[in-house]
Amino acid sequence: MASLKYKAALWDMDGTLFFTKRGIVKAVDDASKEAGLPMVDRDKVDMFIGPPIQFGFKDYYGLRLEDAKLVADLFRKSYREKGYVLECDPYEGVIESLKTLKEAGVKLAVATLKKQDMAERICEKFGLDTVFDCIYGSDAQDNLKKCDIIDLCCKELGVDKSEAVMIGDTVFDAEGAEKAGSPFLAVTYGFGFHSPEDLDGHETVGIAETASDIAGFFID
Repeated sequence: MASLKYKAALWDMDGTLFFTKRGIVKAVDDASKEAGLPMVDRDKVDMFIGPPIQFGFKDYYGLRLEDAKLVADLFRKSYREKGYVLECDPYEGVIESLKTLKEAGVKLAVATLKKQDMAERICEKFGLDTVFDCIYGSDAQDNLKKCDIIDLCCKELGVDKSEAVMIGDTVFDAEGAEKAGSPFLAVTYGFGFHSPEDLDGHETVGIAETASDIAGFFID
């Protein structure tokens, strides 16, 4: 029987589990238009995917954070009510990797900065709500940081944070893992990291170029 290197896999959502760009871009366009802002350049839209959405609006338009939060509210309204949240697909190899990890006895969680209700809707659409042992996302007030979400996942899973690997594609995932005291597995197929150089000194247990590679970092 295969032995496990780690007890739990904590998955980021946007850019790690799911390709969510289509729906996010539509909601960004809606919010920008309603706020009277110019449309986002198509080659800049990836900066809105992964971090809390208000930071995308803040950084792209140079808004004050309080103003960016108002535009983010418009985004979330459109994203939810128009069903854009469900315009996404799992990355190739994700379903198979989850199955392999589950069968090996690795505990599975979603640890995302996406609003929790949105994360739950996406997982339910693809039947993954029964695959994951828990799903945690951002709270309504945006008070939770990535390290807080990692902590919540580990408490529910009953594992030490040092035995739970955070899997993600952005610096938010890497820094969250570091602050929580969890190992970090970077993926380069998402919206953030595209090469080892992008990790900028962040410590990792490895780099997965495809979702199919992920299970190998957990199972001997």
